[in-house]
Amino acid sequence: MARNLGGAIIDLLESERVALRAAAATVLAAVGKGDKAVESALTDRLADDDGEVRRIALEGLADMGAGGIAAKLVPLLHGDDEVLAERAAQVLAQQGAAAEGTLRKEIASGSVAARRVMAQLLLRRGTQPAIDAVLDQLSDGEFGEQALQLVRAELDQGNEKLGNQVEKSAVERASEANRELGKAWTRAQKAAADAEKLAAKDAKKAKTKKGAKPTNGANGHHAVAADPLRDPEVAKGMAELGALLRLIGYLARPATQSLLLKYADPEEPRPIRLAAIAGLRRIVAASEARGTERVIEALIEFADGEDLAVAQSAVDTLRGARIPEALAKTFAGLAKSKNSAAQKLAMERMPAGGGASAVKALVEALGGDDPTSRDAAARGLSKAPESVLPVTRALLATKDEQAARRYAGVLRSHRGNISNQAVEELVERVREYMDVHFKGKATADQIVLERVLAELIADVAPARHVELLFERAKRLRKQGKAVEAFGSLKPLLRSRADIDTAIDDEQRFFLAVLSLEAAGEGLIRTTRTDDPVFEQFSRLAAKGYPVAKQLAREKDVSDEALYALGFRLLESGDGSNEELGAELLQGIIDERPRSKLAKAAKNKLKLTGHSDD
Repeated sequence: MARNLGGAIIDLLESERVALRAAAATVLAAVGKGDKAVESALTDRLADDDGEVRRIALEGLADMGAGGIAAKLVPLLHGDDEVLAERAAQVLAQQGAAAEGTLRKEIASGSVAARRVMAQLLLRRGTQPAIDAVLDQLSDGEFGEQALQLVRAELDQGNEKLGNQVEKSAVERASEANRELGKAWTRAQKAAADAEKLAAKDAKKAKTKKGAKPTNGANGHHAVAADPLRDPEVAKGMAELGALLRLIGYLARPATQSLLLKYADPEEPRPIRLAAIAGLRRIVAASEARGTERVIEALIEFADGEDLAVAQSAVDTLRGARIPEALAKTFAGLAKSKNSAAQKLAMERMPAGGGASAVKALVEALGGDDPTSRDAAARGLSKAPESVLPVTRALLATKDEQAARRYAGVLRSHRGNISNQAVEELVERVREYMDVHFKGKATADQIVLERVLAELIADVAPARHVELLFERAKRLRKQGKAVEAFGSLKPLLRSRADIDTAIDDEQRFFLAVLSLEAAGEGLIRTTRTDDPVFEQFSRLAAKGYPVAKQLAREKDVSDEALYALGFRLLESGDGSNEELGAELLQGIIDERPRSKLAKAAKNKLKLTGHSDD
């Protein structure tokens, strides 16, 4: 570029007119590559009042590959132009090592958004000074938490080298931060003690003057002792150490367990304890219980402690931990904790290792009055196959309908794994209730409990449920209550597949016969041919069961009912049903050839083409 022309264009960058500055920047960006004067002039325009001029200058510098401009790029990160800020961040990333020093310096100030970008760039640099610059921000009340999350996000990328660097630096920093926090804490406590002494002195003086009020000192504030946790230096130290402990825990390295456990000690301030316990969360979750005995034992103790915040944090950490077998009983003891969260956790998890005592505690809780404990106990028992028999016996022992339904719900969750013994005990109790019921001595509560047990048996042991239903029906029929007997079996006509499969041929025939007895001649004549009553006879006939022969032996089935059944089957339009209907009518003819029904049967068979006459 000619020297005079180039100088003239550069001079235009100082013009008061935005259009001239933009035009000059565009020309210089296009033709000034390699010219240091042009690069310097465009770099100055990064601070131009006009956003478009700044953008042109930035793009020109990026195309030129200009270096050493990091200090001028950082202010763009703080601006309101998000697009320009994002582009500036990209150019900064291209600056490499040349920008690192500037970023380390600038990250401590400015907007949170800009600091986030700088932290990301430094972490990607991956040098120890860059990482330390980000870790220096952990104590910052405005940006510290975000800095921690950014470090975590980089660690999640699986960068092992970064993990090692962060661990080494964080552990060293935690030790130093703890020392500084100790000093600040001592100073704050001394200040609090001094304030308390002054307050006491004021109060004593006030008592010596009748009617005088305490002066509270010159500024009137030292009557109340200061809380050391509110001291700015203490708060800053707490924030830094707490963030470091959480970061150390996030690395999930078993070697740091003892360090974190030390800071979880009850003698430590609560914020530090909470951070240390939270830091242990990923470690105990990933360790599969190997080498975590001391940690788990301490967490169990914390979960049952007086400090509810610490107890909750310990519960949250135990939730994802593998409980060593040696501590199963200790953990089960939380079921009786005064802290409901610890109690709930133990109830949900302790059947896996708590043994019979754990199951017993859960059964008691499930039958108790506390809804939270009941819900937790139900979840815990539902995961423990060994709880089936204890829960069954608790169900049989209770007189409360709601408790019975809760126990039944747990047993349903073990459907397919209910022991024969448990089923037998349930069935026997239903039979006992049936006996009382048939004697007319059953109370309303007993009737409800019988229904709860019967519904449970239907779900977990369909064959035994069918057996009980037919026992009841036979007893009712024997008492001359055919309608009631059929009513007790009627649900089977539209039952679930597993229950229907459990009905054998003799039971199905008995059900079909009861339907005839209950329905009577008139009802049968108006029943549709696709009625489930007809279906029972059809299914039996299709299997080769001697339906007609067996019906002929039933003294309680009248000829009129047989005729009506045969008549409707003949009209069904189904070949197999028609054959059965013809067989039934022929049976009437054979047994009572001179009766009116026999004559009607002959006519019906002749009309339907089932007679040879």
